[in-house]
Parts: sequence; structure tokens; C-alpha cells
Amino acid sequence: MIKLNIDSKTFINQIMSKVDSAKELTSPTVMQEIAKAAFTITGERFVLSVDREASQNPKKLHHIYEWGSVGDARARLFVIERAGILGGSLSINSSFLPSRVPVPVPSELSMPGRTGKSISAKNIFRNKASVMEKGLPISFSSSKVLSFLGTEGQVFVAPGKTITINHPGGMQTKNAFATFMFDWYAGNAEAIMDASGFYERVVQEASKVISSDSGGILEVRKAVVNIVNSISGGREIIK
Repeated sequence: MIKLNIDSKTFINQIMSKVDSAKELTSPTVMQEIAKAAFTITGERFVLSVDREASQNPKKLHHIYEWGSVGDARARLFVIERAGILGGSLSINSSFLPSRVPVPVPSELSMPGRTGKSISAKNIFRNKASVMEKGLPISFSSSKVLSFLGTEGQVFVAPGKTITINHPGGMQTKNAFATFMFDWYAGNAEAIMDASGFYERVVQEASKVISSDSGGILEVRKAVVNIVNSISGGREIIK
């Protein structure tokens, strides 16, 4: 009769090693990497949704694009930023870019008036996006004669006189981008991540690593990092 003594310690150690490797997928380190991918995956969809919404509702979101280019991805005056990650918790901020396109002059003002003069100077409203998003009244004055179209036609303003605009951009722009961003992420982010195939890819690659002879915690972590880098490229800003 032959008796074999099973080394249960070795067997259990091997099992526990695989269990620990699987648990690594929920560790703070890996969850932080997953949050980076979530920022990119959802962020890329978000900016496209803003473009589409702006095209459909220009009175609300025209201010976050260059003049005459509402909904054009090349004319965006906003970016979203990966503000911070704590474990699997992701913070996303937004900021506005300065406008570089001169304020358009209505054709009526381009025509020479009774004196033979016409509007020639073109000004750039650099902070148009942020100012119109806030929706607060703005006041300014000029050293030159100003002219604009009012409800009753062309208006001239003497040099040095203060002009106040109560609703720059119109009443609908106030907090319009911030509201859309909050509602969009609350209603879409989770579904987009579920449908992206990212989670399945992570599980598939992690399973391959865990089933291999050398598959440990560090190898699982490396596999996740490689996947995330292929998606996000380390981006912290999407514009």
C-alpha cells in the first residue's frame, strides 16, 4: 500500500494567491486607473453631446463657441478637466477658453452713414463664454464713439459714456452649460461606461493574467494600467 501526504499548505497558498490577484481589481490603486478611463470615455461622449445640443438650442449654448460657429467642435470655448481621483471617485471640472474671433459687425453698421463713415474697428470679446455663462450685468465705456443696433435701429454712444448690458448673451445662457453638464453626467455616464465594453475588456485581460503561472497582484495591476493607457493616453483635459 502506498500512502501520499498532500501538502495542503502549498495548495492553499496557490489558491489564495489567485484570490488576492482577483481582489486587486477592486483595490484603490486599480480603481484609480479605472476612473482615468471613465473620464476619457464619458468625456469624449459629453463634448459631442454638447455640440449636438448647441446646434439644436443655440440660444442656450451659443456662448461656448466662437462667433458664427455654434456646435462646431473646432470652435469650442470650453474644456472639461480631470480635477482629481480618490480611489474610484472621479471629480470633473470645466473651464472656458478665451475667444479669438472678432465680434461680428451687422451688415447695417458696415454701410457708410450720412457722414460717409462706417464701423471699421473689430473687437474681440475674449471672455464671452464665461461672462455669458454667469449671466451677470456688465458695464463698460470707450474712448471712441460706439455704435450698435438697438430695438429702434442704429444707436450711437458718446465717448466716455458707460454702457450696461443686463443680459449678455441673452437670458437663456445663464448657467446653461453648467446645468447641461450636471444633468448629462447624472443621466448618461453610468450607461455609457456599461455599454463601452471597457469593463469586459478589463475582466478578460485580468482573467488571462490570473490563470497564468506568473499571474500575481502586480501583473493584474499592470494589465489594467496598459488598458487604461491605451484609452486615455494620460489625458487630463478634453476639448
